Amino acid sequence: MESKIDFVVTWVDGGDPNWIKKKNEYVKGGIASELNSESRYRDFDIFKYWFRSVEKYAPWVNKIFLITDRQIPEWLNKDHPKLELVDHRDYIEEDFLPTFNSNVIELNIHRIKNLSENFILFNDDTFFNSYADKNDFFKGNTPKDVYVESPIMATKNSIDHTLVNNVEIINEQFDKRNFYRQNFAKIFNPKVGKKIVRTIALLPSSKFSGFWNSHLPVAYNKETFKQVWKLYGKELKETSANKFRTAYDVNHWLMRYWQLVSGNYEVQKPMGKVFDMNNNNLSEVLESLENDKFKLICINDNDELEDYEIVKQKLQEKFEKKFNKKSKFEL
Repeated sequence: MESKIDFVVTWVDGGDPNWIKKKNEYVKGGIASELNSESRYRDFDIFKYWFRSVEKYAPWVNKIFLITDRQIPEWLNKDHPKLELVDHRDYIEEDFLPTFNSNVIELNIHRIKNLSENFILFNDDTFFNSYADKNDFFKGNTPKDVYVESPIMATKNSIDHTLVNNVEIINEQFDKRNFYRQNFAKIFNPKVGKKIVRTIALLPSSKFSGFWNSHLPVAYNKETFKQVWKLYGKELKETSANKFRTAYDVNHWLMRYWQLVSGNYEVQKPMGKVFDMNNNNLSEVLESLENDKFKLICINDNDELEDYEIVKQKLQEKFEKKFNKKSKFEL
């Protein structure tokens, strides 16, 4: 029997006055501003093209679960048979609401009613750029991913503390030597590419030093979330209690690492490109949208982007040109 694969995508309208008012009420208590800056919430207003890209390049999706905080895009066709609207209140414990912490929103995803065992977690800034097949993400029920060991390089205004928290749990639960013995062919697979050098350089270490991460979508088994919550519910609840992101959080990459070091993955071919937007790479992004070299493209907003309004306009123009046909997910 062919496995069903759902997509889960999170979205927030950072310009919604009601949402801003609610957020500001909790900001008064103090937050780690570098982890919760404006770029974490603002929008290029290109989310409708995410649905157009799915309809064009991944029509095989079973269901799309759109997670919002009492917000619905005005252009969205709520009656589309493949669409499931999910509010934070539908699956996150009341004690943890409201939340403005993406880690909380993502760590609790397995609680979503009717979510399939196999799903792919998207951010709203990642788009299909050419056709992708189910087998790009799963082999049967096994998620596809790439294991690359990579040291955590602490930098200011980053999520490095969160990554350390994730790896601390992994080292407590798993033995690196056993993992390498049992999964040698996956770890040193040609599909990994040049990044394999990082893994080789860290072979002498008896503990996991960290993992290479990408902002591209992650294929997950819902069972992985259940396992980690069963064993580390205390730590996950502590994160869930944080209204905003903090240095003491863990995030959904913990579940990804868990799948990897459990050997519960098949090696994935390179799938796409992540662009951390700045004032110098807009032309490269626009050029990538004109060809099908990458199956997925992530357009990651960040604090280094100064010409936000200009970039926003150029992106909107390019996406409209590439996906000029309204999807059935739109009114």
